[in-house]
Amino acid sequence: MAVSDRAPEEEPGLPINGPEWWRRAVMLERQDRLEEAERLLRDSIPNLHCAIQIAEMYRLRWLRLRETDPAKGAEARTKAADWARTYASWATSGGEGTALSLARDQFLAQFGPEPF
Repeated sequence: MAVSDRAPEEEPGLPINGPEWWRRAVMLERQDRLEEAERLLRDSIPNLHCAIQIAEMYRLRWLRLRETDPAKGAEARTKAADWARTYASWATSGGEGTALSLARDQFLAQFGPEPF
């Protein structure tokens, strides 16, 4: 199955802004091709920051699906939180760990109280 050829603004759901690789990843996510979307993001961001971008993809999925498909929305929320935690865990020094942990905590605060 190919990614839709329609422009992102023609697709239903939230608008997509950003570089081509991000727009393609979101289009894959909207087609429930989640592993492909994750792989595209890892390939496009070849460093630890791919994890927080994958988390953002799942956060947007949660926002889009939480009302219309609560089961998929809940799964997306959990995956977003997991990827945010992974992001912080990939730190290689104490200072970096502190910074990434703060970014993780700020990201997770968007979801409200746990449990995920």
